[in-house]
Amino acid sequence: MNKIPFEEALSHIRNVAPVYASRTVSLQDAAGCILTEPVYANYNVPPAPVSAMDGFAVKAASTLGASDTTPLKLTDFDRVNTGNVVRPQFDAVIMVEDVEFDGSDAPLEITIRAPINAGRNVRAAGEDIEEGRMVLPAGARIRPFDIGALAGYGITEVPVRSVSIGIIATGSELIAPGEVPKPGQVVESNSVMTEAYLRQFGVDVIRYPPVADNRALIREAIEKAVAENEIVLLSAGSSMGSKDFTASAISDLGDIVFHGVFMKPAKPTMLGIVQGKPVIGMPGFPLSAQTAQRLFVRELLELWGFSGPAHETISVVAGETVGSDDFLDEFRFAAAAEVAGRIVALPQIRSSSMQMNGIRANCYLHIPRGVSEAKAGDAVSAVLNVPYAELSRTILLGGAYTAGAEALLVKAASAGWSIRFGDISSTNPALLLDNACHGMCLPQGFDLGNLAGEVECFALGDGTMLVMRCDMGDVQAAALRSFAGGV
Repeated sequence: MNKIPFEEALSHIRNVAPVYASRTVSLQDAAGCILTEPVYANYNVPPAPVSAMDGFAVKAASTLGASDTTPLKLTDFDRVNTGNVVRPQFDAVIMVEDVEFDGSDAPLEITIRAPINAGRNVRAAGEDIEEGRMVLPAGARIRPFDIGALAGYGITEVPVRSVSIGIIATGSELIAPGEVPKPGQVVESNSVMTEAYLRQFGVDVIRYPPVADNRALIREAIEKAVAENEIVLLSAGSSMGSKDFTASAISDLGDIVFHGVFMKPAKPTMLGIVQGKPVIGMPGFPLSAQTAQRLFVRELLELWGFSGPAHETISVVAGETVGSDDFLDEFRFAAAAEVAGRIVALPQIRSSSMQMNGIRANCYLHIPRGVSEAKAGDAVSAVLNVPYAELSRTILLGGAYTAGAEALLVKAASAGWSIRFGDISSTNPALLLDNACHGMCLPQGFDLGNLAGEVECFALGDGTMLVMRCDMGDVQAAALRSFAGGV
């Protein structure tokens, strides 16, 4: 495995030539899709001259000479409302406000005090668009408000850019979700998670049955998936273990662009090209797989024109020092919230195999290559996987994750709040001193040292307590006190 820097790997992803298919979708399903062919109007809109106003259709020539001092009486006209067809013998519409008549729906004569020009207040046939004229070109992204116009032009379905992604999970130890794993077995959850993630981009997804650790079988699975899809993702088997055959199977069929990236997690990620199509090998550890999808698969899809869930990048304050290896880019799952008027993030335990890290996190921190640590209080780049507005309704806790802490989560969720936990291995009360969290869950009787007189404690009923600063006065802290008081 010859690892390359993260930015270099990203540049290879960006250089993959798009491979598209085309499919026809109904108009109501087309919002956000990209057209593969131009779309043309099926008829004139409007189909005939129509009135643009409520009023009277007249011959413009018959109104010549009308003035305030020499009003004209007309008997040859049609009473029309907006959108009514204007008969061929008439070529203008006088607004009802500019006409004197008896007020009936069918007056016998009208009086006017000004002439009108031909074509005034009449929408000509095809004024909006003529039959056969282009509505949208190939490559246009269909917006929700375009759909109403397309429907009005007689279009009920459109040809759109399509990408199908095949997902292959590899591993002889894999069992189906719902089965109870025995020692040495692993529930195959990655492909389920990957499909759910990809569906947000509006792409088609085929999830293939897991393949055992066998080079020939993996090669056959890749060959089949490449024939049926535009992108292929492989879960697990990308490392250098004795049963990792992804790289060799891809090499049998095509070329390896890179195998291994100076990053953490997702170091064994690889990119291959088979029959002109990208084949991305992802690590088997769940958070590593998530990282590869967020950083590489997402980049590929967005460059090809498929937008997924929001992923806003913001600057946060590191609640505690986050160490990193300076020879790689580290992407650390973290929990962030608004604490005392600033956005603070606490990192999760450094483990790509603990899926609870992903559950507890609402962002990930990026420690760039060449930086050995982000010190507590430093500004750090974070990518959110929740809306930014949610941070002001989020309570950030440190310390132990216990049954008592879970009771707090339940009460908070029922009131429309989120509680996020940072590194649950840390019991450093300096987090409270530095306003790095709203509170900490600590063992009953924990020695708080000099902080004892500055904090308030709430018993959580399971041998642990919630500890908060007495002077913590933001709305999040007020909410936390109310939840803790009722535990």
